[in-house]
Amino acid sequence: MRLVDRLSTRLAGCSLLFLVAAGLSPVLYIQSDRSESEAPMLHRENLSILSPRAVAWTTGAGKWVGYWGRRESVHCPADGKPQGTWGTDIYTDDSSICTAAVHAGLISTWDGGAVTIEMRPDAGQYGGSKRNGVQTGDWMEPWTGAFVFVRDQTSIAPAIAATGSMQIDSWAGQAGRILTFSCAPFIELHTVYGTDLYTDDSYLCSAAVHAGVITQKAGGLATIKLLKGHHTFTASARHGLTSQSTDGWQGQSFMFVATPPETPSSPTSDSPFPRAPASPAPPFSPQNDPRL
Repeated sequence: MRLVDRLSTRLAGCSLLFLVAAGLSPVLYIQSDRSESEAPMLHRENLSILSPRAVAWTTGAGKWVGYWGRRESVHCPADGKPQGTWGTDIYTDDSSICTAAVHAGLISTWDGGAVTIEMRPDAGQYGGSKRNGVQTGDWMEPWTGAFVFVRDQTSIAPAIAATGSMQIDSWAGQAGRILTFSCAPFIELHTVYGTDLYTDDSYLCSAAVHAGVITQKAGGLATIKLLKGHHTFTASARHGLTSQSTDGWQGQSFMFVATPPETPSSPTSDSPFPRAPASPAPPFSPQNDPRL
């Protein structure tokens, strides 16, 4: 299928139709324009996970595109019908949240259940796989955004794809969290504030170069810990990059920590997410429903 046809099909689907609750009319989501200076304040809204909101099996995460780091808890109804889903571990924002949750092994179609997602920037590549009776599709082009499932504390989430313009203020208000980013090779270097401790409006990959975690040429994984605000940040020259100083900072900050072993990198054109083998568990489908 040609790209324009593929896009038309998907935009006509769950990316644009966000059902707030099963049985209600679909709501067309149109992202309003906003400047970069306004974005951090928008990202700070509703970071806490509230009671699960009822959704339909056609519901995607397009409503929250641009709110990176935002978490939402949703409840999928029982007796669901799988819908279009793209990706493995990290899913395109127009994927059916409930179907992706079955694919991830978190719920079943006949019982439904509650899951929590976290919004992520576009990963660039989404390799499909068969898991738990659900076959997800491939999408090997850039998309508007993505989501992952928030699991228990011991699970390792895929690295977040980061460009040279990635900043951390989207995750404001979440001090203590540890996040891993995958910086592309040959990143463009930008302004960094601090030494060892960096302001959350510093450019992440540039700060990683300054800290010696990665190189500008090779890129790589960089793991940070979000910290409560510090007020004073000192300048220094390290690894070919000079950081800036600042006093009276009112935002958050971050520091680099060791990357957890076996952290999955973000997919690339050369290495998309591996295709997972089919689960040995019975497929979640009406034919396997023990109540029938």
